[in-house]
Amino acid sequence: MNNAHERLPRISGLQFGTMVTAGYMAMGVFYFPRELVTSAGRDGIWGLWLDGAITFGLMALSFAMSHIVPNETFGEFSSQLLSKPVGLLLGLVTIAYHLLLAVVMVVEFTSLFDNDFLSGTPAWAIIASLMLASLYMAWSGAATLARVLQAGYIPMVILSIATLMVAGSVMRHTTLLLPPTNIQFIPLLQGSYRQYFIFIGFEVSITLYPFIRNEDRKAAEYYAYGGLALMIGILTIMYEVSIATFGPAYIPLMRWPMVNLMRIVEISGFFIDKWGSLVIVLWTIAVLGFMAVRLWCTAHDLAALLSIRSVGAYRYLLLLGATIVWIISMLIPNAAISDYITQQYLIPIGLIYLTTIPILVIIMGLLRKKTVRKLRVSSEDPTTPGLK
Repeated sequence: MNNAHERLPRISGLQFGTMVTAGYMAMGVFYFPRELVTSAGRDGIWGLWLDGAITFGLMALSFAMSHIVPNETFGEFSSQLLSKPVGLLLGLVTIAYHLLLAVVMVVEFTSLFDNDFLSGTPAWAIIASLMLASLYMAWSGAATLARVLQAGYIPMVILSIATLMVAGSVMRHTTLLLPPTNIQFIPLLQGSYRQYFIFIGFEVSITLYPFIRNEDRKAAEYYAYGGLALMIGILTIMYEVSIATFGPAYIPLMRWPMVNLMRIVEISGFFIDKWGSLVIVLWTIAVLGFMAVRLWCTAHDLAALLSIRSVGAYRYLLLLGATIVWIISMLIPNAAISDYITQQYLIPIGLIYLTTIPILVIIMGLLRKKTVRKLRVSSEDPTTPGLK
């Protein structure tokens, strides 16, 4: 078992909230709100808010699970609490899920830049650049990664919101800004399900939680909730501006609605004519942050699965995860296939994982209180080494 005291420097509550938000904010943003509008039409805004409310609930469940043994990651204590076979299975599922999410993100990003920005650039070059930059961000551990994310995300979010406000000047159908009241529930639920990919990924919290300073843990949860609320607000603005600009009939025909919206934003007299295109490039920060957090979690979950205690093993496991992502990404030729993987596998598996695992762990924690006490005591043993 890893010891929380050895994981120095540990992260603050704000850094935890930043890293958890980084774990999902880049997923699906480039093709948002296509899936919502395709299934639900104008009702899609209600589907977005439903997804947000569900995510708040599932995030609370995730934190409740982490409270059981707060100084160990889920991968570290699951075998003792749930039995070794179950712990091994869930550890493998968690690692595979981290890697598949990373693969889908890489394929989407590569497809976007190959088609719209760097046409003709070999896919391997884009993927390699993305992987190397993500590795560099995650190389020095959680605290350094969190500081990098804080430095990059604040200007990115501010510029994105400002650009969306400017994009409001090109809206053609302002009457579509009002949420509809004649809701059709089945299409709304279908759209909500298909678009939920944009929130999947916050499960990184079950690996990050032990790395928070003890006195900051309650605040850390509030920061994570605040990051989620901010994301819902930004996505709401994105949805409203895009549907009022393109209309619900045209958005389903677009491959990258948000990219198309940003690219029409111009600021006269500024030294960069296509200001929106600059903001899209800045979104690379979100993609790199997502990948870095995902690789960091993969390394720690691999260490727990393989019972590796050495701090020096972290970077080797990081390289292993990045190599697996690079190889699998090269085998997927386009984003259409990654979309199929997302809809058929990642969303249903993700929802099942995020719902059933915390409930199972919480129930077992209540039934096996003696085991939980032992795990808490042993996780505080100052002689036990940990990763960073």
